[in-house]
Amino acid sequence: MNETGSEEASTPDIVLELTGISRQFGAVRALSDVSFDCRAGEIHALVGENGSGKSTLLGVASGFVEQDRGEVRIGGKKLRSDIPALARKLDLAMAYQDGSSIQAEPVKNNLYFAAPPDQRPPYWRRKRWARHLLGGFDLDMELFPDAPTGGLTMAERQMFEVAKALVTDPKVLLLDEPTTALGPDEVDALHRTIVACKERGIGVVYVSHRLPEVMEVADRITVLRDGVDQGTFDASEVTEAELVDRIVGRSFEAAFPPPAPTETEAHEVLVVDGLQGQSFGPVTFTLESGEIVGIAGAEGNGQAQLFDTLSGRTPPRAGLVKCDERELTLVSTTEAVRAGVMLLPGDRKVAALMGVLGVKVNATIQSLRRFSLAGLLKRSSERRAVIELIEQLEVRTPSLDQPVEFLSGGNQQKVSVARSYLREPSVILAFEPTQGVDVGSRFDIYRALRTRSDAGAAILVKSSDPIELAGFCDRVLVMSRGIIVEEIPGDELTEVRIVEAIVRGPDSSKEARSPLGVAMPKSANAAGEAS
Repeated sequence: MNETGSEEASTPDIVLELTGISRQFGAVRALSDVSFDCRAGEIHALVGENGSGKSTLLGVASGFVEQDRGEVRIGGKKLRSDIPALARKLDLAMAYQDGSSIQAEPVKNNLYFAAPPDQRPPYWRRKRWARHLLGGFDLDMELFPDAPTGGLTMAERQMFEVAKALVTDPKVLLLDEPTTALGPDEVDALHRTIVACKERGIGVVYVSHRLPEVMEVADRITVLRDGVDQGTFDASEVTEAELVDRIVGRSFEAAFPPPAPTETEAHEVLVVDGLQGQSFGPVTFTLESGEIVGIAGAEGNGQAQLFDTLSGRTPPRAGLVKCDERELTLVSTTEAVRAGVMLLPGDRKVAALMGVLGVKVNATIQSLRRFSLAGLLKRSSERRAVIELIEQLEVRTPSLDQPVEFLSGGNQQKVSVARSYLREPSVILAFEPTQGVDVGSRFDIYRALRTRSDAGAAILVKSSDPIELAGFCDRVLVMSRGIIVEEIPGDELTEVRIVEAIVRGPDSSKEARSPLGVAMPKSANAAGEAS
């Protein structure tokens, strides 16, 4: 045994090994006899739903959580205590999802104190040292060493956490949802950095709910479900659908619920004719009751601006919009909501939910008249309705008063969807409805939105995932350069067909037309001239 409270073991290739790990919190069993290992020069992904035990397992590995049973070895040495400092002495580093930096301190100071004492420069040279060190990471960070860490954007802060973990030159690097706040370019940069770590012989444990990213970068993948190990797979020998089956215990095909049969005839709910706004238009399309229509296209082609205009966030420049035969001015979100158009924003934490308030308040805030009589709120009726909803939508919350900021991303989105159940809008604008949520929650959200469409609502879905659009939608409209360039009917909906339409963009060989047959501009210049 050495000064770190560890003893030697005999498998140098395995840099992190957890054997028979169990941990219980009160009546909740977080981990049950889980075994996991990571090899030198390997990227080993750990996947599962929220609450599956991933974070607890990382906590055990990093010394922050003491296991009830089992053994942890880092670099072949047995960790004897749940003290994080001991894990760090054994060359394990972790980049935390929520950050571990002192927000008031500048970047240079946080980086300086994260480095081992024998690798720190003279204190007066820490600014130059920090700038040089950060420049060596392929993270595309535009960081100033003197900038307060708390002033960084969420993406910059996440990238800095990775850099700060790597400054210790670890043998094992734990990454807990490192791409949550990152855009596509930043994800690519981070992945290049992770691959560079692999080439240096560092073992990387990569926790993520984003399966396409996992499949792209991982060598092996371990699945957890309800605290139980569901197996470890070679990434080159397993499909995303097979992983989903292991993660949620049901087949990938079951993710997308089909529409329920209805005896009522569909009718036009939303009519959009020649609508123009900032960075898009003119666009023309209709939505019928009970259908789910997707909006596809490469990012930055006017999809976000279209949703902002339809929801009343930004006023239109030209065109006509009708909901249930009522013409809308779209000068405010209040008017849109009252007319029956409800937005589920992609930035739910900022634009949809009030984080410090509880589940019940967030669910009913737009539907209080439903629970009012003579100006008085019927709190018992409100409470019963919310209880029924959270059971139906499978919202995991300890109480109705739990602040939504403490819920997982998937449960936050379910609370946002719950509003549509209480408000019963004619049109739901779902902007990236499953962004940042785990696989199981995605299934629940699909089911919840399909339930609303079965009840007669028309749903417009913007998604950057062609698999999601192909599986969930009844038809898809493809946008390019601010206009609708193609409609893909339901019997032609496939991932390949959508990607082909996105890549092709405006078809120069024939006139691009809207779903209503109105001629559309063929180029960005034409669209600009029309606006």
